[in-house]
Amino acid sequence: MNMIRLIAWREYMENVKTKGFWVGIMIFPIIFTGMYFLQTALSNATPTRYYIFIDQSGQYQQAVDTAIERDHQQRILREFVSYLLENRKETDLEFTAAAGSSAADQLIDSADADEVAALEQWLDSGGLDFAVTMASPYLRENVPPFEQPSRQFIAAPIPEEVDSTASPTEIANALRPYLSGEKKILVESEANDLFALILIPANVNQDISRPGNIPQVAEGHRGIQYWARNLTDSRLPDAIISSVNAEIRNREYVDLGVDNQIVRNVQRTRMPLSQLDPTAAEGEEQVSMADTFRQLAPIGFVYLMFVSLMQSVQYLLSNTIEEKSNRIIEVLLASVTAGELMMGKLVGIGMSGLTTIGVWLLSFFLFITLYQSSQTELIGQILDVILGSELIPWFVFYYFAGYALYSGVFLAIGSLCNTLKEAQAMMMPMIMIQVVPLAMMVFVVRDPNNTIVRAMSWFPLFTPYLMMNRAAADPPLIDVVGTTIMLVLSIVFVIWLSGKVFRMGVLRTGQPPKLMELLRIMRQGS
Repeated sequence: MNMIRLIAWREYMENVKTKGFWVGIMIFPIIFTGMYFLQTALSNATPTRYYIFIDQSGQYQQAVDTAIERDHQQRILREFVSYLLENRKETDLEFTAAAGSSAADQLIDSADADEVAALEQWLDSGGLDFAVTMASPYLRENVPPFEQPSRQFIAAPIPEEVDSTASPTEIANALRPYLSGEKKILVESEANDLFALILIPANVNQDISRPGNIPQVAEGHRGIQYWARNLTDSRLPDAIISSVNAEIRNREYVDLGVDNQIVRNVQRTRMPLSQLDPTAAEGEEQVSMADTFRQLAPIGFVYLMFVSLMQSVQYLLSNTIEEKSNRIIEVLLASVTAGELMMGKLVGIGMSGLTTIGVWLLSFFLFITLYQSSQTELIGQILDVILGSELIPWFVFYYFAGYALYSGVFLAIGSLCNTLKEAQAMMMPMIMIQVVPLAMMVFVVRDPNNTIVRAMSWFPLFTPYLMMNRAAADPPLIDVVGTTIMLVLSIVFVIWLSGKVFRMGVLRTGQPPKLMELLRIMRQGS
């Protein structure tokens, strides 16, 4: 046992003293932090986009203007809710579905529950001016004033050479150079790119589809024409068609003698839905946002387990191959047995894996502590919910079980190979086996007790990932106990079998053995 401890400490120190070890560890939090700030920067860096609007029908100017204004007000609403979350006096948010006690809480909860309804309420109550007045008593002292986001869509004047009364085809052809970027559009004497053309032909109402009418296939472009090179940003066309269709329906109501306001009030009428958990204690059945996060948390644990395990077994594999190729392993075997060397390596590299997870968690904690924002505050509260749940013991057990199972296999592979190139071909099947439960994660969370999922959970190589993924759903006791017994027995068998391969292969030179030769090696010796 003393020799195993010494070898484990040697393996651990050899890893943590290298620059590559710390570079590999820090890459993950650096990438995470970089992606966070990059996404924030990209969301705030969307440039102002200019469009030309031509309504030859003369009927939908107001509808389009309303659509673009509502899109802008929606962005203001989102930004203002974030501003409230960052600067209000009470920062201890509760993950509950019920409305808060203050007007600020009610606005936040309404935006979280139904942004469309919240926007309607926002506009009806007066928009930003009313919201600032309403929220001021709940803000901390000396907070900076709220800054409105700039408008993303602004109407541009029609170039002088374009005749807005011409046919839609002629207008589109005249504006093609602007839409393709060959020419710039002048807006207040500044040259800018033209983002889109919204063209409503004079006879556009002929293309309205009504129930019972079979759409006629006509030549050319039907309905509203939206010209733009950017095919991925659908906010502007979606907002326009939604507003125009609402305007068309309002006119239909008028033609049918129906009061528009009555219809609007009916459309805004909603029935709340209370999600209740039958397994919860009486009086605590209401499903909160914390419960939702707790159900999804196993996905994050599975990812963390996979990344950490792959990094640990990679160290184990590379260290074994390096020592074997440098003949260092022969010197070690002169002082210790092959079994002691193998167990020492498993424990030492396992300690390196724990160090990796510890550094990641510390980096994550420092990030959400030092960088204060509504997003990091929310992440911190989610983390508190997860750490306070019963998932941590599950993760600890399945992490160590997964490491013991897979490290034995990879250590055996390393003992049979002389170079990393040789090892890559042999380790690929084991990596692909781990990819299978990873690809199933979303489906497992949705239906954790599915027959197929339950059956696959009994396969030991899948058990750590699938059972961790099912942990929040209270899997049947027979699955928990049965798969645990199978997993422990498999770990014992794999380590015993890997020990035999390690003893026979660690001093082996030349090409890795073929399958039949490998089976013969495993049948030999003790």
